[in-house]
Amino acid sequence: MSKKKIDFEKLSIDKQVQLINDALEEEVYSAMAMHNGGLSIMDIKGFEVHISYQGACVGCPMAETGTLMFVEHTLQEKVDPRIKVKIV
Repeated sequence: MSKKKIDFEKLSIDKQVQLINDALEEEVYSAMAMHNGGLSIMDIKGFEVHISYQGACVGCPMAETGTLMFVEHTLQEKVDPRIKVKIV
């Protein structure tokens, strides 16, 4: 993914979702799939990305700690350091 500076909050919601999916595709989605889990992007409000877990991630204790930090760190590193992830 390009390191070109992107003004995330000024992008359309469709572009924001695409950028987030692209960032998560490389590592996060495959790691979650190996454990029969996944996530969906439910909403984006400013720099807050709302996600919903799927499959084995629903109700898993790691989903609210390690997995959440993995998702958030990936988005902060690849998209914008101001992004926060919230489970809904």
